[in-house]
Amino acid sequence: MSINIYKILKLISGNRIPAPVKLLGICGMHLLGRRTIGIFIDPVFACNLRCRMCYFSDSKKRGQVKGNMSDEELDKVEKALFHRALKLQIGCGAEPTLYPHLAELVKRGHRAGIPYISLTTNGQLIATGRVNLEQLVEGGLNEITLSMHGTDRETYEYLMPGANFDNLCRLIEIISDVKRRFPKFVVRINFTVNSMNVNNLRGNGFWHLWEGKVSPDIVQLRPVQNYGDTAWCDFDHTPLKENYDATIGAVVKECQRRGVTCIAPSIEQLDAVNDVQDAVSSIIEDFSYCYVTHGNCYKSDFDVQTDSYESYHKRKHTGWRLFKSAFSHKSSRHRNVSKKLNYDVK
Repeated sequence: MSINIYKILKLISGNRIPAPVKLLGICGMHLLGRRTIGIFIDPVFACNLRCRMCYFSDSKKRGQVKGNMSDEELDKVEKALFHRALKLQIGCGAEPTLYPHLAELVKRGHRAGIPYISLTTNGQLIATGRVNLEQLVEGGLNEITLSMHGTDRETYEYLMPGANFDNLCRLIEIISDVKRRFPKFVVRINFTVNSMNVNNLRGNGFWHLWEGKVSPDIVQLRPVQNYGDTAWCDFDHTPLKENYDATIGAVVKECQRRGVTCIAPSIEQLDAVNDVQDAVSSIIEDFSYCYVTHGNCYKSDFDVQTDSYESYHKRKHTGWRLFKSAFSHKSSRHRNVSKKLNYDVK
């Protein structure tokens, strides 16, 4: 089964479909036993880099977040949730290529019929040969999301301590070779923009690494956010706004010219952090977002030892609550404060 997860995202996040219709659609899929959740899993909570904009740059935080999921934990998560997953995202806040059973995790998702499996990684261990990307794709991986926050050696290695720019160049070669063999394999770039690397987006600065290679399919530009104690301290978006047309805006236009999907904020959206989400987005996110790591699965009251997707939502009367929300007045729908920035899928 092949799906375009980004078309689904565009439909859900846009205004073309009325809010009640979105909620009734989610409700109907839930009640009919269709796949409705995205599983975001950190099978190992560790990282081989100390990126300055990430909490792994803080030694105290690194000491607090650690642990590997056991085979027994994965067995229970797979049994409880995989059959209702529309997407399996491997790697969220940590580096999944450190997990020794990564290839088996991809195969588990594929055997369970999850239609879209994605890996978020800095890619350094793929570049050095410790992880075989082609093997992962053969096992069912649909997408690689490459975290890279600079396109020249100085910027890349400064913002991502422990990473090697030569490895990045080698990684792009590997990705391009795999993409040529598996044309439907999706390549996505996540680039967190700050006052130091914003000029990497000027002119051909963002694209030169891909010259003569297979171009990425999706580019996401994420303005830097304050996640707490990190080595990076400059969260002022003024340089991003002042240079928007020549940097972020220029990449958006070039993506459109190349036929590349671009996920980026408008200039008005750059500072939309900690805003209250619209009610429908809050409801859909709360229902469909499923985070899993060692000792943590889906919701605080979800017991992976005894619960299944069906038993949990039956206990919570989820179908009825979704149905009621579709017909309730929008002012009465619960809203959440979101740490996410607003983006347009272009």
